[in-house]
Amino acid sequence: MKLPHAKGLLGHSDGDAVLHAACDAVLGALGLGEIGLAFPPEDPQYKGLASRDIVDHVLGKVADVGGEIIHLDCTLVAEEPKMKPHYAAMKTSLAALFRLPESRVSLKAKSNEGLDAIGRGEAISCHAVATVLAR
Repeated sequence: MKLPHAKGLLGHSDGDAVLHAACDAVLGALGLGEIGLAFPPEDPQYKGLASRDIVDHVLGKVADVGGEIIHLDCTLVAEEPKMKPHYAAMKTSLAALFRLPESRVSLKAKSNEGLDAIGRGEAISCHAVATVLAR
């Protein structure tokens, strides 16, 4: 989900920090590492890759093991834009992309209170945890 703001995100793919962290959390829960293994940033074919495509790849990995994502919890760390007004839409978007009921998705934001690159508004970060049942 793209938020209106004067600044944008830079990344090898589309730079969606929330989706990247969520995908890494799901892959980690399956013991499959991180998205950079499947989509190496040094490979030019993945330049500008849509994070939705990464989500589809990750959901395929969950299906491969007969798994189910039980819960997804994401914490976005950013000074700007203010995230609270966007919580509902972002949660709805995350739930739809990961094919989960909204009751099993959590999204929250924190600031770095002016500290480091995040606090100066030069960067953002996202942390995510996923509970995955693999059969």
